Amino acid sequence: MSGQQCAKRLWFEVHQPLEAQPAESMQLVNGREFDRIARSARAGVVISRERGLLGAVEATQMAVAAGVPEVLYQAAFRAGELATITDVLRRNGRAFDVVENKVTTKVKEEHLLDAAFQTFVLERASVRVKRTFIGYVSKEFLLRKFGNYDGLVAEQDITADVQKLKVTISKLIDERLSVMRRRSAPKVQMGSHCDSPHGCPFMERCGASLPPGPKFPVTILPYGGKTVAALVADGIHDLRAVPAERLKSQRHLRIRAATISGDPHLDAKATRKLRGLKPPYAYLDFETLALAVPRVVGTRAYEQCPFQWSLHTEEADGSVRHIEHLSPDLSSGVEPLARALLEALPPRGPIFVYNATLERGALTLVARLLPKLKPAIGRAVRRLIDLLPITRHAYYHPLMRGSWSIKDVLPTIDPALSYTGLSEVKDGGTAQAAYLEILDSQTTPERRRELEARLKEYCGRDTYGLIVLRRFLCAQPLQGGGGI
Repeated sequence: MSGQQCAKRLWFEVHQPLEAQPAESMQLVNGREFDRIARSARAGVVISRERGLLGAVEATQMAVAAGVPEVLYQAAFRAGELATITDVLRRNGRAFDVVENKVTTKVKEEHLLDAAFQTFVLERASVRVKRTFIGYVSKEFLLRKFGNYDGLVAEQDITADVQKLKVTISKLIDERLSVMRRRSAPKVQMGSHCDSPHGCPFMERCGASLPPGPKFPVTILPYGGKTVAALVADGIHDLRAVPAERLKSQRHLRIRAATISGDPHLDAKATRKLRGLKPPYAYLDFETLALAVPRVVGTRAYEQCPFQWSLHTEEADGSVRHIEHLSPDLSSGVEPLARALLEALPPRGPIFVYNATLERGALTLVARLLPKLKPAIGRAVRRLIDLLPITRHAYYHPLMRGSWSIKDVLPTIDPALSYTGLSEVKDGGTAQAAYLEILDSQTTPERRRELEARLKEYCGRDTYGLIVLRRFLCAQPLQGGGGI
């Protein structure tokens, strides 16, 4: 599958693997937990990988020959130069069914190739495969009782697709083996395949070998699509060299003008309504968990369930107060978090957020889980003011490089608000990972306290930054060095 994305990636993984493994992603965390639930659905034997692949192959052969287990998990097979490890192998009469689990809510094209290769290897290893399935996360599943995940794992029969792919798989195997036998890495230009279907772990290595490009490439134009492709095709790579008539989007023209001049763009007219809002002001940010295996009763897979919030409030005299909440665990659901927030919010005035989709979605979920609080939460939702679209219309700095992410905007207003100085928790993904580590019973109290501090620092930076941003957009004085 690595070779399907890029032949160079496959060669690197075989001959020059990364010395340091990348940090564990939420996708891996979700995948491991989903596999655990899939195994709990039916008793079976898990093939150990402690003795490596060859040891796992031997253990699998012994288990199959014994004919005892109805289900094998992580069964390993080898046929010549080919090898595979199956997520689930189920007896079906004198044959077997193969299940490849994917931590997604639907079957994707790349899943078919993956499962077809596994089936191909098993048949080469003289294992009769009757049917092949993709196991995936059911969107219909609702957690009604903690610990009861019956119905979370759905399966789709792809046996017919696998049969159609047999010839293709045979050709791909020959191509992949040819790449793996090479003495040097194949020459492959970087492109859109580097991020599809997932980000390649070797992008930094490939990028380091490229000649330095322009400081402001045309690729920073957001949603550039055909416009950027046409510019690159015509040999125009530097945004500062793009003729104005080649750009149709007003946003692109604004980015180009600011990049050429080196001066930030600030449109006071675009902030007129913002300047008309009256205090008290509230600034809100949530951190949420989006898990394949939900942990809060009443939620579905991948629903953004809040576990933390930060709230700054600002009075008419400019005085600022900070309140925060971090749920100690998820056993009590979201009610303590919700009640604490409703108590902390000012009774009136706007509630500023950045990219309201997450905050609105989190509050809507809480309202669904807690019907008694629905009216109060609904009133809070109606008070939300999203600073993202306002900032997008009113402000641009060349150092934002085409991005209006809060992490790119704030340092251009006050360098002290850069997120690069934060330790460990620097974005939503690392915040989720940190919280899951807090919930882990194996985490020491000292480590738990450290992670809690890092989470509070990160979430608090978001809402503190919103105060700075609102004042900046309204042309109100700011104190340097990250101070209000």
